[in-house]
Formats: sequence, structure tokens, C-alpha cells
Amino acid sequence: LLKQESPELLQLIEDFEVKLMELKDELHPLLQMVKNGTIPQGKGSRYLQTKYHLYLNYCANISFYLVLKAKRMPVHSHPVIERLVAYRNIINDLAVIDQKLSSQVRMLLKNYYDKKEDKLRKEKKFAVFLPLDVKKNKPKRAPALANGQAAAAELSDESDLDEEAALKYYKMMEEKLKLKRKRTEDQDTLEEAAVLEGEDPNNKKRALTYQMIKNKGLTPRRKKIDRNPRVKHREKFRRAKIRRKGQVREVRRELHRYAGELSGIRAGVKKSRKLQ
Repeated sequence: LLKQESPELLQLIEDFEVKLMELKDELHPLLQMVKNGTIPQGKGSRYLQTKYHLYLNYCANISFYLVLKAKRMPVHSHPVIERLVAYRNIINDLAVIDQKLSSQVRMLLKNYYDKKEDKLRKEKKFAVFLPLDVKKNKPKRAPALANGQAAAAELSDESDLDEEAALKYYKMMEEKLKLKRKRTEDQDTLEEAAVLEGEDPNNKKRALTYQMIKNKGLTPRRKKIDRNPRVKHREKFRRAKIRRKGQVREVRRELHRYAGELSGIRAGVKKSRKLQ
């Protein structure tokens, strides 16, 4: 049933897993080498960055497609399908360049993972000379991993550190927002208090006194709409337009074929004039 409804789903899930593994195991270390200066700036580094962002966008679109499928929304006519096809075609076009650079990429990755493994060995050697109480507090390390597994563990540690940094940043931003809201609330309360006292905090004008109100004298009682002539004329114009629609029919351009009146036709209404 799944293959009948959406045959592309299984292939996209497989692509998603493969591309994520390639991002994690190949492209991320290569970009680290570009930042460190191991790979010089030039066409090669720009190609790696472009490929990295291309794979990220492809995976993001696949994840959006999976969200739509999870919500059981129609996907065949959705723009995400066209975007996925476009990304897939670009990735297929890059296969020729990847084949030419495969030997160089393998050498760079081998050196990268060898350095990672040497770093892990040095850390283990230094751990021998640590005090006993520090060793007891530390959890027992797993046995030595293979090259790829050691590098994967190192990358996961880096991702954990990134997550911790992101959590700290989010907490800091939440505290800033809380402080900002508190300041605005305090400012609003001060302004309300000033208005109640009869003072405007912006222009510092004095409030009306009893003598001012008394000096105004007798004024006739007017409706609210009569207080402002501009508003009164605007309302008169609005009502006149409504009356005019009943008297003279508006000109309508025929953009589509005539399909009858939307409001229906009243058979008892006559708008013609009798000839005498």
C-alpha cells in the first residue's frame, strides 16, 4: 500500500540516511580542515562548502516531506517535490567531480582520523599519571575503537558541547526577554500613574482644572458624529454610495463567462419605466 501511494518515500528515507552519514563522516571533517587551514582557500574549499550546504538543504527538504506525510497531507502536487527533484539532479551532476577528487579526499580523511586517534591515545597516556581519586571519579572508558568509530565518538562529543552551548544561549536570551518585559511593564505602570495624576509623561502638559471647565461656558449637546465634520462627511459619502448602487447599476467587465447572478434574480422587481 505504501509503495502504491508514494513509491518515492522509501528511496528518500534511504537518501536521507546516506546523505546524513556523508555529512557527518566526510564533509564535516573536511570543513574543519578548511577552517584550520589544512585545506587552502580556493576552488576546492568553495566546492566543499557548496556541497555541504547542498546536502543540508536536501536533507531539510526531505524532513519537511516526511512531516507532510506524517500529517497525511497531499504531497504529489506540493512544491517540495519539485525542489527535491532539482536537488537530486544537482547531486547527480556532482558525481563526476566527486569521482575525480575521491583519491585526494580519502587521503585527507585518513590523515584527519589518524590525528584524532593519536590525540585519543595521548589522552589515555596522560590519564595514567592522574591521581587515584580522579581516576575513581572518572567513569571507565570503553576499549579502543576502530578508526571510524573513534572519529564518530569525537564528533558526537563535539555535538554534545554544541548542544550545551546552545542551551546556555537560549537560557540567556530568555532571561533578557524577561527583563525586557519587566521593564516595559514598569514603564506602563508609571505612565498609567502619571495619567491618573493628570500628567502626560511624554509632553508634561498639565491636566484640566475645574476653572478651565467652568470657563468653557454653555455648549449645546451634539451627537458624537457631529463633533468632527470630516468624519461626518465621510459617513455621508459612504451612505450615498450605497444608495447610488440601488439606483444605477455598476459597470462590470466580463472576465469570465456569464454564469448567472450571484445574489439571484427577484422576479417581482421591475426597474423599467412605463411609456405614456
